[in-house]
Amino acid sequence: MRRASGQGPTGPQVPQGPRIIGSVRRSHVASTFGPGAVVDFRAPASGAPLSGLVTGLEEWDRAAPNGRTGLLHFQRTYEPRLQRLLRVGGFRLPPVKEAADESWTDVLPVVRFPHWLMCPICERLAPAYEFSFDPNMPERRCASCSRDASTTYAVPVRFIVACENGHLDEFPWTRWIDCKCASPRLVLKTTGAGLAGKLVQCMNTDCSGSPRSLEGAFGKRALSTRGMWCAGKRPWLPTAPERGCTMAPQVVQRGASSVYYSAIESSLDIPPFSPNLSQVIGPYAEDVMKCSPEEWPAFIRINRLEEKSGTSKEELLRTFEEWRQWHEGKEADAPLEWAEYRQLNLSAQEPVDKGEFQTRPEPVPQELEPYIDSVVLARRLREVRALVGFNRIKPSSGPFRSDNNSRLGCISVQPPKWLPAVELRGEGIFIRFSENALEAWEGEKVRARAGWLASRRTNPHAEPADEALRTGPRFLLLHSFAHALMRQLSLTCGYSSAALRERLYVGNDPYDMCGVLIHTGSADSEGTLGGLVRQGKQAFLENTIREMLVSMAWCSSDPLCITCAVTLSSPDNLSACHACLLVPETSCQHFNLLLDRAMLVGTPEDPTVGYFNPLLAKSS
Repeated sequence: MRRASGQGPTGPQVPQGPRIIGSVRRSHVASTFGPGAVVDFRAPASGAPLSGLVTGLEEWDRAAPNGRTGLLHFQRTYEPRLQRLLRVGGFRLPPVKEAADESWTDVLPVVRFPHWLMCPICERLAPAYEFSFDPNMPERRCASCSRDASTTYAVPVRFIVACENGHLDEFPWTRWIDCKCASPRLVLKTTGAGLAGKLVQCMNTDCSGSPRSLEGAFGKRALSTRGMWCAGKRPWLPTAPERGCTMAPQVVQRGASSVYYSAIESSLDIPPFSPNLSQVIGPYAEDVMKCSPEEWPAFIRINRLEEKSGTSKEELLRTFEEWRQWHEGKEADAPLEWAEYRQLNLSAQEPVDKGEFQTRPEPVPQELEPYIDSVVLARRLREVRALVGFNRIKPSSGPFRSDNNSRLGCISVQPPKWLPAVELRGEGIFIRFSENALEAWEGEKVRARAGWLASRRTNPHAEPADEALRTGPRFLLLHSFAHALMRQLSLTCGYSSAALRERLYVGNDPYDMCGVLIHTGSADSEGTLGGLVRQGKQAFLENTIREMLVSMAWCSSDPLCITCAVTLSSPDNLSACHACLLVPETSCQHFNLLLDRAMLVGTPEDPTVGYFNPLLAKSS
């Protein structure tokens, strides 16, 4: 990580020459700690606490080695289907620096945020520049509380301001107490428990303001009712604040999960793009599609693709033709999941071994045949996950749409030509549900329960068709099944709960889908243990699902959980809480929302609501 020395009037000003202040895992940079996210560090020498914002993509290019900006960077990757959806030329992997390599300059820039700090001893509250510091050092110290034997470092304040349009700002400390002093002398005193015990006060004797506690500061209208509206600030970008934001700003804690909900789009590497040579010729994909087939031999010769890929001209021409057929076919404009779903269905008939995509069919256990049509074991998968933006306060209400993403916070000033992404390689289990069984199950009672959840949802920005699909019985069933299976697999095959990830295939005509892929979602060694595929074999899968259903039949929060008497997780869920269905948010595509355990096992009043209730009755 590299720190930015300060913030100018229009945004972060990054100094020449990096100063390393901490590290973040690469996979986290393309998710929870992307551009615009707040990251906590410790100063390398003193251990003083620091807080900063990951800056936008333009600053990534400024920090890159000379001549290696954009897609000229060493660390890049490609996935043609995802590139087409996101309208970019490729993807950049977050920079990696070896600890012992002092010459490497490609690091991730951050800018200090929040700028207001507090002394933990004297409780002084002031901007960072008012505290003492050593030249070129990021930490700040309180001079009056520091002695020769010890140094007291100022800590970042806990409270910041955000809005649903992605803006971020400092907490208005002086306006909160109506202080109009030219040189405020603020303190944040602790006089008791909770926010009521946090008292903001100006120590100037002639201050016109009045001491005030932080009680009520987290209310949705706590700032707007006092005339404080969103200023449209984006301190992670080198631009002036956006004008005209009408969202009411809300006070949040600096480390709260609601400060940054990453918007991620991902795709699996499937034929015809899965062969290894796709990584070599990936940079030329757009140019190849612009050429006619008659021009391809010359294109191969001019760009020396045979030499670079180690592949014959004939093989390259066959690959180009497969790419052209996909590009001109109807599937190119279909949802990304549709092509994957079709490929996984084909894998249920015969094994596939094409580069990064290796699958084989597995017989469905006899007891599961009424519920499941096919099982596919994916021995090798490659997933590319790209960060397209983020939300604050509330997560995104639907899938990414290039023509309707106004609520996404920007990760760059200009429309990006590349996006940060990570590659995940691992294994997985694909389960396709029985279409006939689903249609028989989706009766009036099941639809009424799903309609109950739909009536509780308040999503003014959601597309009606997407919202109807995501609150339908089929989506709730498959999503809840994926969570329950991940929790059970983490107990039986040795993966941590955060190492598994769901991928849902749910759709309506003309893209009818009803499947679930549980795969390894980690970029480290956990992606190649082999234990996940083993649990998908016929001899193990039936017991795994039976044990899963038994565990779902009773939750430690019942009867409150199963009856929905109290919302234990979110109004966007029915029977779901941390004790039964919720998983780490990095494992879920939908932020642990749209879940209902009753869709699996039924309710005490009506067990038939549960899709697997007959199987559960046999297991009891």
